Amino acid sequence: MNSFLGKYQVYPNKIDEYPILWNKFFSNDKKLVVEIGFGGGEFLVELAKAKQDFNYIGIENSLTSCHKIQKKIYRNNLDNVRIIFEDAKFALREFFEDDSVNKVIVNFPCPWPKRKHKKRRLFDDNFIKTLSCVLEKGGEFILTTDVLRYATQVKFDFESDGSFKTSEIVEDFQLPFKTKYQNKWEKEGRKKYLFKAVKSNRKEIKRFLRGANNLPHKKISNPDFTKLKTLVGLKSTLDNSTFIIKDLYTKVNNPEYLLKVFSDDEGFEQSYFISIVKTNNEWLVKLDDIIKVYRTPAVKESVQFIAQEIETDV
Repeated sequence: MNSFLGKYQVYPNKIDEYPILWNKFFSNDKKLVVEIGFGGGEFLVELAKAKQDFNYIGIENSLTSCHKIQKKIYRNNLDNVRIIFEDAKFALREFFEDDSVNKVIVNFPCPWPKRKHKKRRLFDDNFIKTLSCVLEKGGEFILTTDVLRYATQVKFDFESDGSFKTSEIVEDFQLPFKTKYQNKWEKEGRKKYLFKAVKSNRKEIKRFLRGANNLPHKKISNPDFTKLKTLVGLKSTLDNSTFIIKDLYTKVNNPEYLLKVFSDDEGFEQSYFISIVKTNNEWLVKLDDIIKVYRTPAVKESVQFIAQEIETDV
């Protein structure tokens, strides 16, 4: 009954090299269309059914939505759709090559208007720069929303970036397929708005994951484990990357240690463990495989930092 689960989902943290070569992944050279925040998946599935000369990637941060869309993909026997469960700003920047995406679609996103929700907002300067990088020249960005103020602000931000040709906002538009929220807004009599932008030039962006997905580790010969307790609560920042060591665990019968760490790379947050284990005549400080994490600068730095702090000279 649940044979579709995981069949259409891509797990980027298990991939050996970045960016992802989607033409090899799909075994064809069809152009890519990305929908961010696909919700129940109605729009993306109908689009993939109608226009099968494209490959489609859906990015979503809701496990429930990922379950729902996979059921729809399975029932429609589609082989041109894959999904990613991840933060969209991080995923678009790290998993796609320059000039590799034909179209990016965002349907009825939450504007997150409150100041305390600023980190949750999709549109900022860095995201628009990412779009200018991953979209092919002439590639299109599409936004639909029921909030005119939101559409107006997004239009202003795109125009300020200077990498796009923008169109005027269209009111009460009609697309060939509707999302669940579009149907809901129409029943409630709400107005809806469409904004489009076409890439005219590219801006360079900084990416965290490039090339081989190597495991960060450090071998040490003479550790001083009494220093581990002093590391708990420590916060370190390098450039725009930060990590905090939150807790320390030890095994009862084996002299092995586990540190819980939180990291933040320009707003992209991860939680993971760093283990210290004996290997032959040395000790290895490494990422523990309890949780699969991306090897961002903060993650790599945390491994090296812990090893350096507990190593002693003989």
